[in-house]
Amino acid sequence: MYFADLSPYTFLGDPPRENILNVGWLDNQHSFPTGRLDSRLLDLLFGLCLRPVRKTRGFHQCLLCQRRELGYLVQHGGKERRLGSAEIRLKGADDVVFASPDMIFHYVRDHDYLPPDAFVKALEKVRA
Repeated sequence: MYFADLSPYTFLGDPPRENILNVGWLDNQHSFPTGRLDSRLLDLLFGLCLRPVRKTRGFHQCLLCQRRELGYLVQHGGKERRLGSAEIRLKGADDVVFASPDMIFHYVRDHDYLPPDAFVKALEKVRA
């Protein structure tokens, strides 16, 4: 499922709301910015994935990988989580909320996806 970064969130039938923005809804048909987050920010991002919201009944597969398993089992910091069936939320500045698939952790860690600056700044303010 692809949504452009910082576009209004409309997934699962929700009407668009100006303060909820998409981040990290990637596919193999659209380019995306690349770069690296430092390990502390990666840890914080994984922590959000351990507290998912909007869980669904199925698993999404990564369209960027050669392997096509449903869901994506990741290990990080001694913990394990199967990604691909939920979302995370991150509160940003000015009452903005970023809505991301939990697969964002895999995209960042394994495909060098670099989220928008506003998302990264909000992530920097998360407490572990």
